[in-house]
Amino acid sequence: MNPAPLRVLIVDDEPLAHEVLRTYIGRVAHLTVAGHCYTAAEALAFLHQHPVDAVLLDIQMPEMSGLELLQALPQRPPVILTTAHSEFALESYEHGVIDYLVKPVPFPRFLKAVGRLRPTTPAAAANSTPAPGPATAPEASAALLLRDGATTHRVPLADIHLLEAYGNYVKVHTAGGRLVVTDTLRRLLTELPEAEFVRVHKSYVVPLRRVERLESQQLTVAGQVLPLGAAFRQDFLRRWQQTAH
Repeated sequence: MNPAPLRVLIVDDEPLAHEVLRTYIGRVAHLTVAGHCYTAAEALAFLHQHPVDAVLLDIQMPEMSGLELLQALPQRPPVILTTAHSEFALESYEHGVIDYLVKPVPFPRFLKAVGRLRPTTPAAAANSTPAPGPATAPEASAALLLRDGATTHRVPLADIHLLEAYGNYVKVHTAGGRLVVTDTLRRLLTELPEAEFVRVHKSYVVPLRRVERLESQQLTVAGQVLPLGAAFRQDFLRRWQQTAH
């Protein structure tokens, strides 16, 4: 039996945005439009009366913003924010949103966002493949093989604090110290589990479980303050937020 479509509420003060999102939803078999709201107040009333599986929510709206609406909902369905401005990304992920789409939203990017929605009805859950869970500590047997000339080092993934580009080398910071190997971050990243490691800067790859604090343009990883590169910011924020659930 096919899973029931996920009911998506569109909240935006621009009619054109509704039309674009309605068209996108119509192209995805497992989605259906639950309703249209043009203000946060309308959405608040709608959500109190109608169950939905997800909300596509604009940030900048008159009287009450999308972020203020999030704060007003003690319990809410998964939310994907849509906005013409990228500067709200950090604050939005602090509200636990699923994704952050910048207008105009390309259809492939929309597909990627709605692909993160998980079935909430029993029928949908029974007929779906479980989504990957939060990043957890790697198994003790998982390790990275690092070559230094003729020597190969086996470094358990659980021991890695961060990887740092160092000219034509990479410094691998571990619980036991630092190891300098002849390699590149780009290549080593292909050897690491994607669900557990993320690039946060052109010079740094870190395990998500080691990130202790995020503050504006920098983050603290295993007690060390690192820069958060603009090109890697949105992907990091999304993935780090997912580890909290």
